Amino acid sequence: MSEVIYEKHGHIAHIKLNRPERLNALSRSLAKELARTWIDFRDDSDLWVAVLSGMGKSFCSGADIEGLETKTWEFRQSLIFGDDSLSPNTYKVWKPIIAAVHRHVYGGGMWLALECDIRIATPDALFGLPEAKVNIPVMFTAFISRFLPQGIAAELLFRGNSIDANRAYELGLINKIVEKEELMSTAVAWAEELCDNGPLSVKAMKEIFYRTRGMDHAGALALTEHLVTPVFRSGDFQEAKKAFKEKRKPQWTLR
Repeated sequence: MSEVIYEKHGHIAHIKLNRPERLNALSRSLAKELARTWIDFRDDSDLWVAVLSGMGKSFCSGADIEGLETKTWEFRQSLIFGDDSLSPNTYKVWKPIIAAVHRHVYGGGMWLALECDIRIATPDALFGLPEAKVNIPVMFTAFISRFLPQGIAAELLFRGNSIDANRAYELGLINKIVEKEELMSTAVAWAEELCDNGPLSVKAMKEIFYRTRGMDHAGALALTEHLVTPVFRSGDFQEAKKAFKEKRKPQWTLR
């Protein structure tokens, strides 16, 4: 049985973690499947947005501790940053990804959700980093303060506790809270809305948004010029102006 369900519906990719019997705990085989999925999504020009979710009772309970060999552990074995990384940004996926999460969003599962651009959660969602309780350093410690205030990040890292969906929303960690029966329909509706926008402009903005982190002002402007110029010169921009004038939806060609 595949540990990642990958389906294509129009311009939207549906990616589902599929180890429900283990609360979608991250295994080496799952990471490899997910790596291949991100690459396929990145390279398929007919796919413009992805929705990431988890099958069963939870989104993801973190790394599968039982399957983790530690005596010979090396950094390249990290599910986060090692070989066959499960992180979409490792593969320069400059397309929007929506995480639809419920119940456990723990450890590596929390990082996977954070690697997405938009996060929609159910009221029972819990975001936590329990690694310290089993003597595992959180692999993305260096980056967690990008998403959370320092004190909250330190609390999750060092205490190993969790925050609920309402607190996560207050902190800006998630975009919306919906009932479980509305989770996927809401995520798909948002994905469809994103597909109405110019894919070239969205792709350029996502790349600028992430690649300019840590850049100085001049570097950020240079990258912006490099990425936005082709968009303004594209046929899709001309189509957008024509559609606006004719009061209709544009027909995007990615050219």
